[in-house]
Amino acid sequence: MTLWIVFAFLIAAVLSAILRPFGRKDGSGPDRAAYDRAVYRDQLAELDRDAMRGLIGPAEAEAAHNEIARRLLAAKDAGPTGAAGAGRFAPLAALVFIPVLAIGIYALSGRPDLPDVPLQQRLEAAAETQDMAALIAKVEAHLAKNPTDIQGWAVLAPAYKRMERFGDAAKAYANILRLTQPSADLYADYAEMLVFANGGLVTADAARGFGEALKFDPKHPRARFFSGLGLKHEGKIAEALAVWRGLLAESAADAPWRKSLETEIASAAAPGPTPEQMAAAQAMNAEDQRRMIQTMVDSLEEKLKADGSDIAGWQRLIRARMVLGQREQAKVAYRAARELFKDKSDVLASFEGLAKELGVE
Repeated sequence: MTLWIVFAFLIAAVLSAILRPFGRKDGSGPDRAAYDRAVYRDQLAELDRDAMRGLIGPAEAEAAHNEIARRLLAAKDAGPTGAAGAGRFAPLAALVFIPVLAIGIYALSGRPDLPDVPLQQRLEAAAETQDMAALIAKVEAHLAKNPTDIQGWAVLAPAYKRMERFGDAAKAYANILRLTQPSADLYADYAEMLVFANGGLVTADAARGFGEALKFDPKHPRARFFSGLGLKHEGKIAEALAVWRGLLAESAADAPWRKSLETEIASAAAPGPTPEQMAAAQAMNAEDQRRMIQTMVDSLEEKLKADGSDIAGWQRLIRARMVLGQREQAKVAYRAARELFKDKSDVLASFEGLAKELGVE
């Protein structure tokens, strides 16, 4: 009860500081009438100087003099207006009214008598209240004392996944694999969480996980899809396409992974010089060869400018630029790729290895 009263006083203090400049006394700011009088006197003096220099005729000078004098007299007669008083009253009213209004609304709709809910009480009532954060905390506390309880890890792993805590989910699946009989699904779940935790990159650990899943079930769709993605990240486009096209041929029309699979196939097969295309170009005459390769390379570069997430595409671009003798452009592409993937150590290592192989830098 005391706390919200303190809050009300804090609001009043803040409002007082904010509104203080609006509540100055009449003498604390410039007098508008005095300012006007000073301006009119200056105008009269300037008018007299212009008349003496012959810049204005006598009739015009007299008319202007009379008008300025009239305005000067009006300014002298103008006393303090009620604006300053009203200006002081408005912030004063806000200073009093806003805290009172806030307290009144809280008193009607708030619950100042409601006690805090201690963490332990939240944990005990987590199941009844469907408090997901408290449920997870409760299971985590249990597993800290009983790390071999497989049921606890089985609860945590999908919960972490729903919360997009992919690194924690991968650790939970790793514990399940350690404590129970492994399966293709378990290995695929574990490796998939590693991929998500690394921003879509199929790391070496993830690739091993999918490989283990395929040992249990060579037809496992998820393991095949991500294995193809790993091959693509390594620059093995033809092998990735072979894996994906095989999976697509065996997938039902309504398979949930089919759309993603078709997208990846289209991306990998997009214009760009593959090793096979580069070899085919060798049979052409020099000018046709140059035009064909240049067109494909430029097309690939435009594609990467629109979507720079294609790791294999960057590798192909760098390699192609070097084949064309465009070392400086290869360096530009290499640096752009390094900047894009600067937070992914595995990807950076693959680009550095390629640069060393090609002599880019």
